[in-house]
Amino acid sequence: MSFNVIVEKLLESIKNELKKDEVLLKLRNDVIKPIVEQVLNIIYPYLLCLSILFITVILVIFIILFLNIKICYSNN
Repeated sequence: MSFNVIVEKLLESIKNELKKDEVLLKLRNDVIKPIVEQVLNIIYPYLLCLSILFITVILVIFIILFLNIKICYSNN
């Protein structure tokens, strides 16, 4: 038996096991969910700072636009 045949059988077996709901649920709850929670806990402060910066930039853009419009209409 060659190595390729063994690998193909192993991959097929894994694929069939992952189709089962109970295995998928265990994988989701025991592996994927904790990893996602850890990643979100790590990047949360950066996302918060980035969102505050984005909102600040948008506000500054609108203030500058408003002031430019005000200056344009006051000169006439």
